[in-house]
Amino acid sequence: MTLEELQAKLADINRLVETFQTSVALEKYYSEDTVMVEGDGTVTAGKEACRQGREVFFKEMLVEFRESKLIRQDIAVAAEKDYDFVVVSNWYNDYTVKFEGQLVDVKGNQLSIGYWKDGLVVKESYNYPVISLV
Repeated sequence: MTLEELQAKLADINRLVETFQTSVALEKYYSEDTVMVEGDGTVTAGKEACRQGREVFFKEMLVEFRESKLIRQDIAVAAEKDYDFVVVSNWYNDYTVKFEGQLVDVKGNQLSIGYWKDGLVVKESYNYPVISLV
């Protein structure tokens, strides 16, 4: 995959995320054995498990989605042979979730680090403030 091909895929992913179509992005651009690492350290392996995790979030936890906006995105050629590219994306998110029976407004940045191989995301980590009701 060339840098230009990656940039075209990223433009589509970003449009899908901003229009609340993350499940479409998952289907089109993530490998079957993709690994996702959440901000709290939870690891989900495999596209089907990631699909199920996203479904729980969007159908059971998410109360209101107001905005997801890309602030900046940088691409690097991967130093490790396991990956072709590493993409760091800074998103601003604004939504309300139901967490432990309470409504929680979430507004802030999320850094996503995606590792690409053979034209697909094979690993992605999400760094965001973890919700805690203490």
